[in-house]
Amino acid sequence: MPGIQPEKGIIERVKRMSKVVAHSVKSFLFRTGSWIYSQISNLKRYQPLVITTQKRNLDIFPVEDIYSLSDLSAPNRFFQKQYSKVTGLQYPFFLNLLKKKQASILHSHFGNRGYFDLALKRKLDIPQVTTFYGHDVSSLPQEERWKERFKDLFQYGDLILAEGHYMKKTLLALGCPDDKVTVQHLGVDLEKIPFIPRILNDQPTVKILIAGTFREKKGITYALEAFAKLAHHYKHVAVTLVGDAGRSQREVNYKKEITTLIANCNIAHKVTYLGFLPYPAFIEEAKNNHIFLSPSIHPSDGETEGGAPVALIEMSAYGMPIVSTFHCDIPEVVIDGESGFLVPEKDTNGLAERLEHLINHPELWEPMGRAGRKHIEADFNIVTQAKRLELLYDTLL
Repeated sequence: MPGIQPEKGIIERVKRMSKVVAHSVKSFLFRTGSWIYSQISNLKRYQPLVITTQKRNLDIFPVEDIYSLSDLSAPNRFFQKQYSKVTGLQYPFFLNLLKKKQASILHSHFGNRGYFDLALKRKLDIPQVTTFYGHDVSSLPQEERWKERFKDLFQYGDLILAEGHYMKKTLLALGCPDDKVTVQHLGVDLEKIPFIPRILNDQPTVKILIAGTFREKKGITYALEAFAKLAHHYKHVAVTLVGDAGRSQREVNYKKEITTLIANCNIAHKVTYLGFLPYPAFIEEAKNNHIFLSPSIHPSDGETEGGAPVALIEMSAYGMPIVSTFHCDIPEVVIDGESGFLVPEKDTNGLAERLEHLINHPELWEPMGRAGRKHIEADFNIVTQAKRLELLYDTLL
């Protein structure tokens, strides 16, 4: 049609005129990285490109401009790594690429990536934004070398982003200047996650969703213990468990704890274990559940959520009442008594009591779900948060 071509032309001209922001992430993109993808794919005034060491899951998280060391020949990759070791510059391939693309801003995802990107920022002489997410603000600072490295990042980086105010306080305690750290909530795509009122159908099984990588901080064993306290009294309750262990021995050991607990508590017949699901499949599966149970904790290894699990934002947007804990920035996502219930960490009795209350009062599900949706629309909508991110980019230029 004749009228379409000018519109396409305008879009292309605007795209060419927009400033380029280079998003740096070690692996693009791990299965649970929807929250990073949302930040990149929803930019309107800035043209994003991605630099990464390894490409993964591009069928789920497609991007137009992505450049990876894995695309290079084996000899070239070897040269890049050796050059980086000798000079401290993270790969000349990225330096030459970002010069050619005239990148205006470097956005590093995770604090450790931000530190390694400092040399690239200096060579390009452009502003650098670093977003912290979880293990980088809790686990890594347990090592003295990372405390020192983060001091460099806080001194020479231009802007540090935190998911919430708890994380901001943590970064301040690590030495980040107050005028360099800003709270920037993560956002979810509300068009892909419609509000669904949670009601019981003709076969009234109350389905409780537990989802997360099998790490101690997720509190999955506490969630299952709380469920086990109720499972034999309420015949019409069941759990859907989504997640699995990665390659680390800690995660493998935690998976053994989970499977042993399920067996010892005699609840295997009430637990449907689905393993890892691709993000679209997880969102689809969540439609079939009524309550989201996600009791994060401060674990023995020191790795906390840092902010809050993105699944809490997604499930609250979806219309599910939440049962969780007073952990890190979770109280900024879940409004206790309105969109869900929060209890102290590791309080299995408290979790069981709140779950039981929701099981016995399904009339609470829809109003709690609506309260959660309203809260997410106001503070965690990716459209709004992407605009805010672009305004932060503007301030640096």
